[in-house]
Amino acid sequence: MVEQTLSYRVDGEGSPLVLVHGFGISFNIWQDLAPLLRPHFRLVSLELPGIGVSPAPGAAQDYMQAAVDGIDAVRRALGIEQWSVLGYSSGSRIAEAYARQYPDNVRCAYFLCPLRISDHKARALRFGLRLDRSAPGLGDWLLSGGRLRFLISLLGFNLRAHPREAEWYRDISAVPTEMLRLTLRAIAPVAMQPFSVPVPYTLIWADHDLVVDRPRAQESHDRLIHGRHAAPLESADEIAAILIEETGKRGGRELSDERDRAVL
Repeated sequence: MVEQTLSYRVDGEGSPLVLVHGFGISFNIWQDLAPLLRPHFRLVSLELPGIGVSPAPGAAQDYMQAAVDGIDAVRRALGIEQWSVLGYSSGSRIAEAYARQYPDNVRCAYFLCPLRISDHKARALRFGLRLDRSAPGLGDWLLSGGRLRFLISLLGFNLRAHPREAEWYRDISAVPTEMLRLTLRAIAPVAMQPFSVPVPYTLIWADHDLVVDRPRAQESHDRLIHGRHAAPLESADEIAAILIEETGKRGGRELSDERDRAVL
């Protein structure tokens, strides 16, 4: 299998953190969050296969596997032994798959607007994908023009005007529809499943997110912020505070564990 050489940017100082974007958005999703994280993290922002200037996966390649292997190829290219991973929206499922396949390379995982959807939304997604296979022209039509703009407004911004909505539409509409299809097909089988990774993790939910199925009762790994599915643009301060706090806590625990082992 040929690994994808993903496009990426490196910025900031501190513990390495790889940023995995959501559905067709790429680097622009981090424009408000990255400046808040640069003093604390060495940020690696990448573009998933077929997005931006990253090459599309081969015809016989599984999209999820191509993305996972591409992420780790970036890690090796940068000489990073272990990093943390932040996955947003559909990218949260790709980040989850990466942490499950390469747990020794992941210090901790953060899932922002984690893509866990309700049963009826999952059925609608599967139906839409089946329909697209039989009539791909319909999928092209839905993922373009006014239909795509409406979906972005509904799912990202709850049908309320936002100055960045036009940027989202421009970015996503520039992605070949086949890449958008591959993303949806990759996440559909796992979209209803609870998140499960063999590393420390945090789920960051937005309280007005129409896309995800947020749990009614929070557990220890759940954190709640104010915002919609476009939380990286609307709630960057809250997200950054959580990442910095959680990283500090885990760093403190690791130092304590090292001291305990030294005593023993």
